[in-house]
Amino acid sequence: MVSVSPWPARLGVYVHYPYCAKRCPYCDFNVVQPGPEGRPDARYRDAVLAELDVRAAAYSGRPPAVSLYFGGGTPALWDPECIGAVIEAVQARIGLVKDAEITLEANPGEAQADTFIALRSIGINRLSLGTQSFDAEILTRLGRRNSPDDNRRCVSEARRAGFDNLSLDLIQAVAGQTTQAALEDVDAVLELEPTHVSTYELTIHPQTPFGARASRGELLTADEDAQAEIYEATRQRLSESGVMPYEVSNAARPGKEAVHNGLYWRMDECLALGAGAHGFVRDAALEWGERWENERHASRYMDAALKSMPAERHRERLDAATLDFETLMTGLRLDAGIELSPRARGRFVERLETLQRRALVILNAEKTSVRLTPRGRLLLDEASRTLLD
Repeated sequence: MVSVSPWPARLGVYVHYPYCAKRCPYCDFNVVQPGPEGRPDARYRDAVLAELDVRAAAYSGRPPAVSLYFGGGTPALWDPECIGAVIEAVQARIGLVKDAEITLEANPGEAQADTFIALRSIGINRLSLGTQSFDAEILTRLGRRNSPDDNRRCVSEARRAGFDNLSLDLIQAVAGQTTQAALEDVDAVLELEPTHVSTYELTIHPQTPFGARASRGELLTADEDAQAEIYEATRQRLSESGVMPYEVSNAARPGKEAVHNGLYWRMDECLALGAGAHGFVRDAALEWGERWENERHASRYMDAALKSMPAERHRERLDAATLDFETLMTGLRLDAGIELSPRARGRFVERLETLQRRALVILNAEKTSVRLTPRGRLLLDEASRTLLD
């Protein structure tokens, strides 16, 4: 059960490294393919450290961060010495709890054994691996560079380097994928005994190559009925194997739920660094929050950060009503649901009762907590619209 605790809320740090060897055709993240001059790893490190110096004051007085997450892009391509410098600076300026979860994203077929050894030596203790599928045909259709053998080799090399906390990603509901084929992918993941599994339906974003193809009428995703069947079958298979679904798209072995992602689902604070990174800070009384998005263009971000200037493209203040709504919606993503504050009950209980009559949510008898039903997980967007009305 999620409980919205008083400030200071838990704090995590996110560092975005935008560089990728190749942009996948479905990806709408802030990603850059480096030019002939290569990746400016040292300059990017210096920019992130300069931004940290500027932003740290806004989080003064908080307890140490519980997580540090390197996302991208492909942060496994970043020079490990640069990553190590960022970890040391975060420890010095913000602090990290003794058992902080320190995660880095890596792609099979790109990260090699020596990379994993170096990453482990500088303090990375969790890897999120972009396996995406163990079906060679689907990997090709997704424009991925990795093969099923790359996936298995990557997990093996990571384990030999000392990583025992591994999260593997799967993309599902590709056009033509049957439920049986999707479950074979799940079984291939489970054979590798990860501590965490993230499963995502293929989503088509307009400003991507897949978006352009879809706009011309090409069918790239499974229909809604097939998506629902794959989704429910996947959750059941994971549960039967001891990897328990705990959020709409995530499952874990007991005690291995993602700490960093949990901060987002609970509307905790995030100090975000790097090009295109999204951060969030809140006040002591939960009356407001502020979030920002950094400049997405890597060169412009570095130019601004290295001058100790705000590298933001957008900042938004959230009032209490918006904060309550977003806290409810992110909390509903968790299987355990969310505990409703008195303020949230006043705002949402009638609409939640409507959703309960439609079998989308379950309210407890006292109407102090709520969670999604299995049907509600499939119709989360519909529930969101009702709560906004």
